[in-house]
Amino acid sequence: RTDWTRLVPPPVLTGHVSIKVWKVRTGQCVRRFDKAHAQGITCLCFSRDSTQLCSASYDASLRMHGLKSGKMLKEMRGHTSYINHCTYTPDGLRIVSSGSDGWVKVWDPKTSECVSSFRPNPSGAEIPVNCCCCLSKSDQLVVCDRSATAYVVTLQGQVVRTITSGKKTGGDFLQACVSRMGTWLYCLAEDNMMYVFAVADGKLERIVQIHDKEPIGLCHHPHRNLLATFADDCTMKLWRPE
Repeated sequence: RTDWTRLVPPPVLTGHVSIKVWKVRTGQCVRRFDKAHAQGITCLCFSRDSTQLCSASYDASLRMHGLKSGKMLKEMRGHTSYINHCTYTPDGLRIVSSGSDGWVKVWDPKTSECVSSFRPNPSGAEIPVNCCCCLSKSDQLVVCDRSATAYVVTLQGQVVRTITSGKKTGGDFLQACVSRMGTWLYCLAEDNMMYVFAVADGKLERIVQIHDKEPIGLCHHPHRNLLATFADDCTMKLWRPE
């Protein structure tokens, strides 16, 4: 996975970047996309039925790939800088992307059209948006920009709730994820801490020190109460939230 949390430009690549899809149980490579993007890939997500794979890249494009055909199906362009994150909505009808240009964009995967575009920060400033997480059984997102604040927003960009750690400097959120039931928000920050919030009211419930060196990202297991965090010191840790 490319380290998209940094604001420094990625190295210039020649040729194309490939994607490999692996079967977890056997370790077998079951599909390879040799010319997925022209520059580094920042994020991958499967469609709801696992027939398609969406990729985001430093080349400012989103691409959909068919797992059965092995071909690129569609391309979505509209961001003017690196795309940091992409995800399908729970119903599979939309793809949401966030970029270093400060924009969150909502796409129709059938038509490749951008149906909504907004900057979550009320000031409208061009603050890089690191990630966007969908809340289960809801048409709302949790969006984190390069600050110590996260926003619960609708797919049309209306801010429903603001969630913040209250830290003024040194605690910008790098990535976030939501628990399986949509109850908790876990925010990984540059101060090596993980901030745990209640999604319902935005209350800060807990702060956990997770790594000694620069953290990179975190993710939540899709079916179990399990978190994984990883850092620049080449370590990954598994956590069982209380």
